[in-house]
Amino acid sequence: MEIALERERYYGHRLAVPQVVAALLFSQERPPAVLLAPEERLGRYRDLGAFGGPVYVNPGLEAWEERALFVMSYGEALAPFPEDPSAWRLVLEVGRSYPRGELVDRFLRMGYARDEDYRVLGEVLELGEVRLEFFGDELERLRVAGEERRRHVLLPKPGKAEAFSSRKILHFPGPVYLDTPALAPKEVWPLLGGRQVVALGGGVELPLWDLGVRPLSPYRGSLKALERDLARWLEEGRRVSLFVAHERTLDYLKRRLALFQPQVLPRFPGPKGQLSLFRGAFEGGGEWGEEVLLTEALVFATGAVRSRVRVGEGLADPGALSPGDFLIHPEHGVGQYLGLETREVLGVRRDYLVLRYKGEGKLYLPVEGLPLLKRHPGTTDDPPELSSLGKGEWQRLKEKARKDVEELAARLLVLQAKRKATPGRAFPPLPEWDPLIERGFPHQLTPDQKQALEEVLRDLEAPFPMDRLISGDVGFGKTEIALRAAHRVVGHGAQVAFLVPTTLLAEQHGKTFRERFAGLPLRIGVLSRFTPVKEEEAILKGLEAGTVDVVIGTHRLLQPDVRFKDLGLLIVDEEHRFGVAQKERIRELKAEVDTLYLSATPIPRTLYSALVGLKDLSSIKTPPPGRKPIRTFLAPFDPLLVREAILLELERGGKVFYVHDRVASIEARRRYLENLVPEARIGVVHGKMPEGLVEETMLLFAEGAYDVLLATTIIESGLDVGEANTILIERADRLGLATLYQLRGRVGRREQEAYAYLFHPPRLTEAAEKRLNAIADLSDLGSGHLLAEKDMEIRGVGNLLGPEQHGHIRALSLEVYSELLEEAIRKLKGEVREEKRHVTLDLGLSARLPAEYVPSLEARSRYYSRLAEARTLAEVSRIAKELKERYGPLPEEAENFLALARLRLVAQRKGVVSITEDLTHLQVIFPRWPLDYDARALRQLPFRVEPTQYPPGFRLEKKGLKPRDYPEALLQTLYLFADG
Repeated sequence: MEIALERERYYGHRLAVPQVVAALLFSQERPPAVLLAPEERLGRYRDLGAFGGPVYVNPGLEAWEERALFVMSYGEALAPFPEDPSAWRLVLEVGRSYPRGELVDRFLRMGYARDEDYRVLGEVLELGEVRLEFFGDELERLRVAGEERRRHVLLPKPGKAEAFSSRKILHFPGPVYLDTPALAPKEVWPLLGGRQVVALGGGVELPLWDLGVRPLSPYRGSLKALERDLARWLEEGRRVSLFVAHERTLDYLKRRLALFQPQVLPRFPGPKGQLSLFRGAFEGGGEWGEEVLLTEALVFATGAVRSRVRVGEGLADPGALSPGDFLIHPEHGVGQYLGLETREVLGVRRDYLVLRYKGEGKLYLPVEGLPLLKRHPGTTDDPPELSSLGKGEWQRLKEKARKDVEELAARLLVLQAKRKATPGRAFPPLPEWDPLIERGFPHQLTPDQKQALEEVLRDLEAPFPMDRLISGDVGFGKTEIALRAAHRVVGHGAQVAFLVPTTLLAEQHGKTFRERFAGLPLRIGVLSRFTPVKEEEAILKGLEAGTVDVVIGTHRLLQPDVRFKDLGLLIVDEEHRFGVAQKERIRELKAEVDTLYLSATPIPRTLYSALVGLKDLSSIKTPPPGRKPIRTFLAPFDPLLVREAILLELERGGKVFYVHDRVASIEARRRYLENLVPEARIGVVHGKMPEGLVEETMLLFAEGAYDVLLATTIIESGLDVGEANTILIERADRLGLATLYQLRGRVGRREQEAYAYLFHPPRLTEAAEKRLNAIADLSDLGSGHLLAEKDMEIRGVGNLLGPEQHGHIRALSLEVYSELLEEAIRKLKGEVREEKRHVTLDLGLSARLPAEYVPSLEARSRYYSRLAEARTLAEVSRIAKELKERYGPLPEEAENFLALARLRLVAQRKGVVSITEDLTHLQVIFPRWPLDYDARALRQLPFRVEPTQYPPGFRLEKKGLKPRDYPEALLQTLYLFADG
């Protein structure tokens, strides 16, 4: 079909056509030509090769001057590019002459240094993976990564782009097609002056041009309707082209549509009167004269992908402050953060946090004061009461809570003392027995596992009952610690009970224990609803007689008819899964017995107990070698995204969990998924099914009988299925943090990268949004402990030991209340707590991250937060490097801010109280006298420093120094003083 004749007529117009038609139009442009699209839609144009055109996606210098089709994101179109691209790329071709001196000069201009980046070995020149062999000046042989080539384009050394002053779109000529022009940044339009433009979509003031394309409605998985239409089109002699994104779908459609004898072709077009299948991830579909263009997206789903990808930003990053957050100042109390404001005071420009208090009172706090602030977990759905400025209200609240806290602390210490005074059994080391279990462990213990094991064994050796919580992510090796503790206890002739929340987990742990204890003289029993009656009777008799050494079971273990001859250790897995009555029975059992709790997301109350010293806590935060974080996507429910996620997992040989937490509609959801992804085999499990069938279905899924397991949250703790590396969770906003975290822990158990999709309605309450953002932000490995802390903030802690503390916690926040409690416990124990040091830093220096440099308020807030939280100079350097890579060279004010961050860290280490300035000197004050410093080195500094006794510290003369030199001069001086 020849469209080129019409082309001149629709330039300068808007075309309302399906995306697949837009791709066809663009593919038939005379190169060079450019198509710009939002980042998330680039994938829709990657397969233009199906229409026969060579295409570069987000091209760089290597593609400049090529006569081809170029597809770029809007952001890439605005990326820095050299004014003279020819000076920044070197085309190397075999047979051409390259005089040695000119070549070396060219390398230097492109940022490559001799011996550091490239080596000259006689007639051979090696630069990274590129090897050039010359005969005189003629390039005789060219190899790239060991592969022989005729031509290679060498680009400048990474980092040189900072010097580029032009924009990429200006250097790639030809007509410009704009996909979804409404999303084009306003900076793009001035760069298109004089170019022929075609808008593919609305949102721009260009006249509409009708190409006569009739868009087709989505089939939503109804292949019968598709078959009816195919029969009609082929009867009419039309050319029907169906573009398929996934190989698995291609195989499926070949079988399903075999009646129409489809041909799989490499290039469009196919023959008339024939159904042709092509590979291509286009969307939409339409009838255009004799052409019928269909896509996989049109056949199986609706709409385009609109999702927010969230990848954990590292656990050290406290996350961005957002306007509306509630913050606590130690002196002024709870205020609401309104944003950042730049102010100039006496010629010095600084950024200030603006906090609103009761009665519209406002506090302007320099960003350097961020470390003083704590977050309050309140949301705008459930706001805390704001404090009044200057009325002492906050201090009165704290005083009231302090009295309550002192009573609670006394009770906690009495309980702890009782536990320490209760006679228990000691299980000392057994040199011949202990090593027998270590041989069966196939991996090295991680450092955290080693420490947790040492702490558990130390507790077992003590003559009073152990009460320890091991907190660690799913798959981080908590079971291994429990197994070795059980081994020690059994070695002393005592019994071990391992309590788990589900039958499947009991079976799994039973299998693990039997494998590891194979060949050792002990008997293991598994007690659950699946245990045959005769076997159950034998296990119960064995426990009473002492012939069963280890029993693993569900709440069946808590029944009155289960009696032990000599119970030495109780292990409780995921305590939060047991009810109140069951927890009471656990308390009875553990009164004089060593108890070990295992949890991936300890419930807030359990964690709270551990935080304030009621339980001992061991934390396993190190992932096993090779484990990768789980990539987490938040998105409104989108059938196309569901289909793509499932197919991508199946195509890499994996399996998928799909969580639909409504038993009543789970069968309807299965039928929906069968239509949406007919290529997949789907198994279903939920809590109303007979438990035997649940277990059988899960085992079949693990063994490969099903590709997708559609389930309720029953799979929260279940089988470890190594091949399952994608999970999709519907209505994630309805689920609690611990549940979401456990569900996500079903995937990512191996080295393969795992994906979690959390679907939610278009509108969310603020608490639900916070919860989902929390789980997405904490996609780093080892974040279960942090997640429980966030859960405490969002939900509160309930009552600990009976008295109502929730009111105090709500008013003060958990963090402030915990600090008061910890302080009271230390006071009663007679321990002295070292005060946290805060350095007062007041220098006349413009220091901030300018909005022109970091435009996003959220990003600036995040960097300020991270710099405030930084504890080492290395962390500050990492943040500086990140800023340079993301935003380019640091402006002077940003350099100053980072210099002050370094100065504050060093001053804290040295014990400095304050750093201030007057007209002639910089004054540094310490809390003590005499000072320990290198007097000789002090005299050799290039500026004058005078130690002072009143106040204790030193004065540094400003003469000859510019304000931007102050931090460096102070650092040089402080390094000569001993740490405080």
